[in-house]
Amino acid sequence: MPTISLGSDKNGSEWDAFWNNKAIDDIFARIKKAETWYDYVWKVGCESWYDVFERLAPGKKLLEYGCGSAKTSEYMARHGYDCTMLDYSPAGLETAQRTFASMALKGRFVLGDINRLCFDDNSFDIVFSGGVLEFFNDVQTPIHEIVRVLKPGGLFALTVVPNKISIQTLADMEITIVQAVKRLARRRWTEVFRIFRSVEPIVSAASLHEYVHHCEAAGLTNIIARCTSPFPNLSLGSAGGKLYGKLLNYLLDMWRKFNESPHYLTEVWGITYTIYAIKGKTK
Repeated sequence: MPTISLGSDKNGSEWDAFWNNKAIDDIFARIKKAETWYDYVWKVGCESWYDVFERLAPGKKLLEYGCGSAKTSEYMARHGYDCTMLDYSPAGLETAQRTFASMALKGRFVLGDINRLCFDDNSFDIVFSGGVLEFFNDVQTPIHEIVRVLKPGGLFALTVVPNKISIQTLADMEITIVQAVKRLARRRWTEVFRIFRSVEPIVSAASLHEYVHHCEAAGLTNIIARCTSPFPNLSLGSAGGKLYGKLLNYLLDMWRKFNESPHYLTEVWGITYTIYAIKGKTK
């Protein structure tokens, strides 16, 4: 996928192409019957955010921006959260609507741009994003917009997949080689060439410390910023993926401890950035 910088009709159509015909995926059911790396990523992520929201948020009025299929909002709605979902892509928003309708869940769905949020100041207890801000060259503007619509004392919550060296960097090499070998075996020479040409970053290179700086500048306090996700995605096939899933289930406690660790080595190893903070209360 090419790098996408939100804010133009052209890039909106790229997101539409990505979300079109996406099947409904009940993340709650997937988590309950977790088998694969993908399942466990969502299990750890949703359960961890639920714990943070319950501990730190002043209420349950949640905005998820760049919601896509709204898996996190689905999980939170099942736990009594009042969810509003915003996306720049009509197709992405329709995916979220289909998901909520299929689960008989209530929610509000808003087509909009994170750089110009169409909500009043101090509207939400929580504003959450999973895997969106890494597509912005300028993260300062959207962070300030997020903070604007947060209530004083509200919770800012963010996960991004940065362009940095991590354990996933090595795993991506394995995935690329496996895909290339499969196509070589089938003599699909042009596809092999395309695979290696497509190996390029799709995210921005803002560091964890730069995100923290922008959060501080926007008036956020009590900032927790860590590198998380110690186990990579691998190309193992169906049977191998399930075996890997069993190993991950055994290592879940280690995974959670890694995510909570402030040790500097996690910044090298970890795949994602997880950041949460509180909007300073006005005097």
